[in-house]
Amino acid sequence: MNEFYLVALLLVGVIVVNVVKQLVPRIPEAFLLIAMGWGLSFMPVFHNFQLEPEFFMLLIIAPLMFIDGQKQSFANIRKRFQGIFLLSVVLAVVTAVVVGVMTKQIEAQWTFPLALALAAIVTPTDAVAVKSMTGNNDMPKGVGEALELESLFNDATGLVMLDLALSVLSKGTFSVVEGIGHFLFVAVGGVLLVMLRFNLNRHGKNPELTTIPISLLTPFAIYLLAEHFGVSGILAVVATGIEHNWEADRLRLTSTNVQLTSRTIWNILAGILNDFVFLILGISLPEVARNVTQMGWQGAAALLGVSVLVYVVMWIVRYVWALRGDSASISAFFGDRKSDERPFFARLFAVSGIHGTVTLAMAFSLPNKIAGHAFPYRDELIAIATFVILISMVVSSIVLPRMLPQKRKLIQWPIWIISAIRWSITLFYKCVLKLKIMPFAKH
Repeated sequence: MNEFYLVALLLVGVIVVNVVKQLVPRIPEAFLLIAMGWGLSFMPVFHNFQLEPEFFMLLIIAPLMFIDGQKQSFANIRKRFQGIFLLSVVLAVVTAVVVGVMTKQIEAQWTFPLALALAAIVTPTDAVAVKSMTGNNDMPKGVGEALELESLFNDATGLVMLDLALSVLSKGTFSVVEGIGHFLFVAVGGVLLVMLRFNLNRHGKNPELTTIPISLLTPFAIYLLAEHFGVSGILAVVATGIEHNWEADRLRLTSTNVQLTSRTIWNILAGILNDFVFLILGISLPEVARNVTQMGWQGAAALLGVSVLVYVVMWIVRYVWALRGDSASISAFFGDRKSDERPFFARLFAVSGIHGTVTLAMAFSLPNKIAGHAFPYRDELIAIATFVILISMVVSSIVLPRMLPQKRKLIQWPIWIISAIRWSITLFYKCVLKLKIMPFAKH
């Protein structure tokens, strides 16, 4: 019953924030959700709130990753493959490696897999958060496209690196052959499930009652099945989400109603789950604050200093990447390397690297135990990830509106003026019409 109250209160929080957002449109929604979560943390049901990593992975991350996978069409991936690969994979890996090496040098007692786990967590960016920060501003088209393409797979890249780091921490080694075997298992399993869904939709008497429920159960079933066989449930869910597009293409002409209904349901679910993550951040802030204060002021200051340094290093990597990139794909986003606008676009791209939902979700999903022992420095990793999220959001909310021009808005006339103008025009036309049909007096 406690779980029911928790979910019900989270839903109430989402509803309240969506209402309040209309009253204070200048405040980014993410800040409102965090504030609402902080307010909910004072309720008795949330006292000593502890988030179970397994519960969070299954009910939050799995469906979110499945939804992200569904958004990617094979046609778009083929068309923009080079740009997607450079931004979503290469840039993410370079950022994670640089952050991991830097963190290992600062935190001498950490192992490199532990530092890499932190780097994998803070690497993914949140394009949705960027849009919430720049809702009233015009983002240059090229930079906007780069941010969109970057967010396509950099969360999956971060999850792969986190999975690699956790594997090394738990087993002490990582087998490339075993990793390839896991990938093949995931791919084959995803294809078989997609084929099953396709056949059920074709032969079912009422496709809405078969395909849509199966679609909703898919991320949870795939995650549990993959974990049962000892492979990454999250990677399995991402792969199945991408393969879902193949099924969608085949069903587009045969079951439009199913496609529209399924897309609407998943869009609503995605919005609710993303809001849940920021609410949970707000609810968890008192616990994070307690853990930080228990380390003493020096420990807290050290964690904050590491967080600031991690954010600055990621900013520099993004800036140099956009400024010095010489490939055709990079130039298409940020202009010619020698153009005067290139440095401005590079700074804009760097500042727009906001970390949000996926970073927070990955931090909370860290297991309490690994290899039979308590996960080392888990509270510190979550605290640093939380600080990085807040720093990136605060910096972006202050800097981006000053870097970008305001959107041009149409003049919003009061309703009574519009009504008066409409009434005057109607009256004028009636008078003209009367004059035309009225017979002229004979002299």
